[in-house]
Amino acid sequence: MTELFHTLLDWVALHPYWSWALIFLVSLSESLAVVGLIVPGVVIMFGIGALIAAGSIPFWPAMGWAVAGAVAGDGLSFWLGHHYRERLTAFWPFTRYPESLNRGIRFFDKYGGKSVAFGRFFGPVRAVIPLVAGMMGMAPWRFLVANLLSALAWAPAYLLPGMVFGASIELASEVAFRLVFLLLLLAALLWLTVWLVHHVFLLLHPHTSTLIQWMLRWGERHPRMEGLSAAMADPDHPEAKGLSILASLLILASGMFTLIIGWAMDAAADPGINHAVLENLQSLRTPWADQLMVFFTGLADPETMTALFLAVLALLLWRGRKHAALHWLAAALFCLLAVSLLKHGFQITRPSVIAGAETSYAFPSGHTLWATVIYGFLSVMLARATAPPWRWIPYSIAALLIACVALSRLYLGMHWLSDVLGSFTLGIAWVSALGIAYHRHSEEESNAWGLVATAAATVLLVLILQGALIHERRLASYAPVIETSEMDESYWWKEGWTELPRFRMDSRHLREQPLNLQYAGELQPLEALLADSGWKGAPMLDWGNLLKLLSPSLPLQQLPVLPQVHDGQHESLVLEKLLPEGRRLVLRLWSAQVVLSPKMKPLWIGRVAEQHKVELLNLLAFAATSKEPGDALRQLTEDTRRAPGSRLPGHDGPLLLR
Repeated sequence: MTELFHTLLDWVALHPYWSWALIFLVSLSESLAVVGLIVPGVVIMFGIGALIAAGSIPFWPAMGWAVAGAVAGDGLSFWLGHHYRERLTAFWPFTRYPESLNRGIRFFDKYGGKSVAFGRFFGPVRAVIPLVAGMMGMAPWRFLVANLLSALAWAPAYLLPGMVFGASIELASEVAFRLVFLLLLLAALLWLTVWLVHHVFLLLHPHTSTLIQWMLRWGERHPRMEGLSAAMADPDHPEAKGLSILASLLILASGMFTLIIGWAMDAAADPGINHAVLENLQSLRTPWADQLMVFFTGLADPETMTALFLAVLALLLWRGRKHAALHWLAAALFCLLAVSLLKHGFQITRPSVIAGAETSYAFPSGHTLWATVIYGFLSVMLARATAPPWRWIPYSIAALLIACVALSRLYLGMHWLSDVLGSFTLGIAWVSALGIAYHRHSEEESNAWGLVATAAATVLLVLILQGALIHERRLASYAPVIETSEMDESYWWKEGWTELPRFRMDSRHLREQPLNLQYAGELQPLEALLADSGWKGAPMLDWGNLLKLLSPSLPLQQLPVLPQVHDGQHESLVLEKLLPEGRRLVLRLWSAQVVLSPKMKPLWIGRVAEQHKVELLNLLAFAATSKEPGDALRQLTEDTRRAPGSRLPGHDGPLLLR
């Protein structure tokens, strides 16, 4: 992706006038009647914003051409509507799709002249509103004012997301591109989750009553199964026996389904989708992402689920809602039984990512099942007290929490994809069955906000306590196992150095920053040696100096050094050397996960390079590492001339120190 991005930057730099023409035409097409529905203007403007952030296109000219194109597109559409009036209904595509024009007419009738400004940001009608305004006889001067004002707001609104993305690309290449990729993946997953929940709700909600009646009639025709259907649909039927039978059937059916999936996709032997998902997510690991995912997994840790269960149970009992409390109890008991029985029943091994993975079993994912059942059933109770058009909101919030927990279990290497999917489907089945019974047997929740406040405060309090008391211990427990290999020191000195990575391992196929330094030994002697030549500990980015990034006027030497990720780990040593004329060299070392025999010296790999200042949008500035070492390697060679042993780099080799 970055190679393609930089190729595009070079082309734009060579053809600036084509850039202005493209911006104008895209903006015009996005605003032109009917054509705006076909042209992917949002995507193209996003890309243009990224080019602005990279410095290939200046912001103000791009803004001017975007506004001009938007005004011209809407103006042309208005003229067409004003000229043809009612005859537009006889033209294609309105002859075949009359509803698109009727939708615009209704929108214009509702908002009047303001619809020209609103419609530019409202997807379904943006391409027909100017046309309708002209057809409905809107005064040209009023249209011109609305057109200009809305275009001035539209252009930065469409360019800004791309500018933010472009800035993130620049920062990502310095810190960890894999972190940006993971955040984009997380954003896409959460958006897809909300979209699915909303549309599934809209699809199923009108048919709920029909489904309940069908279940009752089905139970009447099948006497042996009448208890099951009545437990879920008959308000006068005792439900305990029916729910226990249903739970048993759900566990058995889900277990058989998972057993078949496990047989077809043996995670221990077959490099199928389970292994593919695991390997790709492990390739995205960074220390900062680890922090985020441990936080996400804490949403369904035993302490969180226990505290949430007890808090909600106490609230329900205090309000005298015994039926709801029994359903809530049934939700938790199901998780306790299902997790224990299925883990020991199928004994599916975990991925061998963290230490001690072999001491417990993978299926089901207890965290995913607990999150699905507890957050899912809580959303059922809240949705019942919510107006029907808005009931998808508590379901969506629950789905977001479940998705975060599920992704964290996959990212941390605790489960296979089949474990998470099986647990999710099992939890959804139980929540659905329990929810139907709850709707038919329990009174409606009278104070949803009290339940929301209790649940949110409990979860937040537990997460704060976890972060303050046990976060570091939990983070260490999820650290992946790193194997250390052994190499003979004389072999390393002769040719073994060629077997170590030659480039910083960030994302796959990203080979922008060469590793030009290898060092054997403890770090303290190297620090002491270089200190005599002016090298010192670099001021790393932290909460104390974060605001310096928002001060573009600061010189390079005052900007903090951004941490970098190599193979999922931050540097073990970062030193800087200030040079005349405001220049700065930075040396970084990572563990090579190799020890040199016979003295078992630790081996380190890294790079030394000069930094330069990068300004983004005149709002943000950071110190970026140059791709080429320049004089940095020569300077370090001179500074280490008193080292016990050193090897000057050849035309294709790093500097070796010991």
